[in-house]
Amino acid sequence: MDICFVTDCSINTIWQEKLGEVGKQDLVVFGFNGLGLVSYKKELDGKTEYFQDLAKLSKQLSTVIISGADTDSYGEFHHSAVIADKGKLLGVSDSVHTIDDAEFSSGGNYRVYETSIGKIGIIILDDLYFNQSINVLSLCDADIIVCLQKKLSSLMPQVLLRAGAFLNGVVMALCAENYAMVSNVRGDVVLSGTSNIVKGKIKLDKKYTLITSKGRGVFRNIDSSY
Repeated sequence: MDICFVTDCSINTIWQEKLGEVGKQDLVVFGFNGLGLVSYKKELDGKTEYFQDLAKLSKQLSTVIISGADTDSYGEFHHSAVIADKGKLLGVSDSVHTIDDAEFSSGGNYRVYETSIGKIGIIILDDLYFNQSINVLSLCDADIIVCLQKKLSSLMPQVLLRAGAFLNGVVMALCAENYAMVSNVRGDVVLSGTSNIVKGKIKLDKKYTLITSKGRGVFRNIDSSY
């Protein structure tokens, strides 16, 4: 799979000035600079066309595009990700968890998107700190899980991304401000960079592990006579 991360430019900037730098890719991932703040009310009233622009760009590039966005749902704010596939808007995912963030609230459930390049799961910001986020998407047969972050302030997201890929047997990709990386199912970093645009070729792989456990001892049901 050819993958491209746009770590600090908006969709319109890429469309108008740097389309040639992106080139032909299977998957293009923008960080939260891609769409910025999107108001559902303005989108529905036709005052803005952020989602439509993303869909149009995906059609022009004939690819799958994911972009981070802060969404305003009539006064309720979420950290979100928008995904489009070759001109078709597939949906919007919100972060399921928020930690110490009074302005933004948790959104909907997890979702795996069926796309022309495979099944893509999305997690956002604080979802990465909860392994069940990755586990749920891997059990739903995601071929790759894309994690969108804002500016990284520590190495913890990279560590958790690699651990999540290793523990759940699924390739994971991270896009943040001025940083991108991909981990394979062994937890190895197979692609990383700090450029405006980070491109590379990755192999999608899954690791299914049969786990058994052995118990010892005598077990007895506890009832009123115990």
